[in-house]
Amino acid sequence: MKGILTAALVLALAATAHADEYEEHDYLLSCSGCHRADGSGSRLVPSLHEMRELAGLPGARQYWVQVPGAAQAPLSNERLAALLNWLVERFAGTAPSPRYTAGEVERLRRAPLRDPIAKRRALLSKAVRPKASP
Repeated sequence: MKGILTAALVLALAATAHADEYEEHDYLLSCSGCHRADGSGSRLVPSLHEMRELAGLPGARQYWVQVPGAAQAPLSNERLAALLNWLVERFAGTAPSPRYTAGEVERLRRAPLRDPIAKRRALLSKAVRPKASP
């Protein structure tokens, strides 16, 4: 009986939860397998803590949707848009402007990147670096 009541409580809470409360859950299920729970990545997978380096660069916004893990995530366009907004805020330190929408995500995820590491390098190579003082 106690198990049934616990299950009923969990289902009742899940039914009343708002969609914006799922981002961390979606991250853990869809992203943390490669990027780890803390976003640190690995030798082969970039750390999400480095999103700050890409934030604001032309093409970074599209890149974040088109990396294979995002583009092919088993999430609706709405949930992926919410997750991307959460990721950028959490790891880049600023809210995306404009915020990702389901329509934008739907359009961009149709063309996942074949080589996201090369694309990331290309984005970073175009970054304006401050000149060193003489």
